[in-house]
Amino acid sequence: MTMNKDILLQIAGITLTRLPHPPCLKITYEGYNTDEEFIEFHQKLYELYKNLQKSEKNIFFLSDFRHAEAISLTAVEWFNQEMIPLYATSGRFRGALIAPLDPFSRFSMEEYLQGAIRAVMQMPNAHLVDARQKVFANEADALAWLEKQII
Repeated sequence: MTMNKDILLQIAGITLTRLPHPPCLKITYEGYNTDEEFIEFHQKLYELYKNLQKSEKNIFFLSDFRHAEAISLTAVEWFNQEMIPLYATSGRFRGALIAPLDPFSRFSMEEYLQGAIRAVMQMPNAHLVDARQKVFANEADALAWLEKQII
């Protein structure tokens, strides 16, 4: 794990930085990451997110998958079963995803999205969840959409 003033968290090829406007946590995926690296990163990310929520009304996610290799089905299922319920019940959630350039990796991201929707819909209070995610081809469009989510 590497830390400096620009990087909040880095584990293998997954890096977390902070963008001031719109206020978001940017996750950049590079290359292949093991299930263990993926899980460790996302557990630490959630802790950071919960701490930021104590002082900030709007904190969004920008996930850049452009240079990511496919995430394993095991990691996707873990994320949807363990993390999606946490984020879905943590208040207003907004996430912009930049699609991978590689078609196989894009399929992996689509599997994640479909599983995330199923995970939320199976929650006892699904009708109370205020969560939105949207896929974009580039960062400029993703940031413009997040900007419109500020309340």
